[in-house]
Amino acid sequence: MPPTAPSPVVIGIPTYRRPELLARLLDSLKPEIDGRNVLVVVGDNDAGTEAPQVVHASGLDAVCVPVPRPGIAEVRNALVRAATEHRPDWEWLVMLDDDGFVTPGWFEALTSAASTNGADVTAGPVLGELPSGASLLARNSIYAGRTRHPCGRVDMLNGAQNICIRRGIADRIGDPWFPTHLAGAGGEDHFFFRAVLDQGGALAWCDDAVVVEPTDPARLVASTLLRRAFRSNVVGAQTDLAFHGRAFVARELARGIGRTMRNTAAGVVRRDPDRLARVVIDAAALSGRAVGLVRRTPPSGSHAGH
Repeated sequence: MPPTAPSPVVIGIPTYRRPELLARLLDSLKPEIDGRNVLVVVGDNDAGTEAPQVVHASGLDAVCVPVPRPGIAEVRNALVRAATEHRPDWEWLVMLDDDGFVTPGWFEALTSAASTNGADVTAGPVLGELPSGASLLARNSIYAGRTRHPCGRVDMLNGAQNICIRRGIADRIGDPWFPTHLAGAGGEDHFFFRAVLDQGGALAWCDDAVVVEPTDPARLVASTLLRRAFRSNVVGAQTDLAFHGRAFVARELARGIGRTMRNTAAGVVRRDPDRLARVVIDAAALSGRAVGLVRRTPPSGSHAGH
């Protein structure tokens, strides 16, 4: 029998019209949580019939809750509420996204680290998996690989895919945990991490708890990659404005511009196409930061997972 997980654990999964991907994720979870005190809660932003059928067929201790209001933040908030409703004494809430799957040993690594490192949110790596023939821009985008760290405390995390949240910090932040004023623009995870730090909480990294996230080719079109970099940084700048003020965002923007100019020069001198591809993405991101510095309303978006 596997070792007992920190008790009890809820795994929350937002989903929107991706039954095949959801089924793949749930299948990968089976050997990880078999025999453990774990409840899986799926938040269905389609509020339809496909996701409940997948959840029922999974054979896991799982429930599917409809979330009719569109937006990933709405779903994440609904998952925290559902965790408390269905497992009132939960101590840990693990967040996954429906387009990834976990690797062997993931659960033990993540929950053990969260139980021993004293942090309020512990995250693991999300490894991008690109289709063959992916473009130069795609191979240098966030989908090819996100930032990784040595195990231990960190200043910031990448996103809400593959994180473990301590109950105490969720209680201190309070409902809503993820900001609904961002609509479907994304960036709710960055805002949540800022709220954790604002409450005196700590963030940590566990490099052994690996999730793999194959990328839909539709996301790898150049215009889509640049639009994502732009939009996420508009929202990121607005979040930093809310927590740190205009001077902080302006300083970060200036540092980013300087760094990008140096990378541009180095890429040209060394004839380094990968560095220059990253410069193009960084330029879109910096444009978003600049717009976020002056814009009051976040860009519009859609349902969870989009």
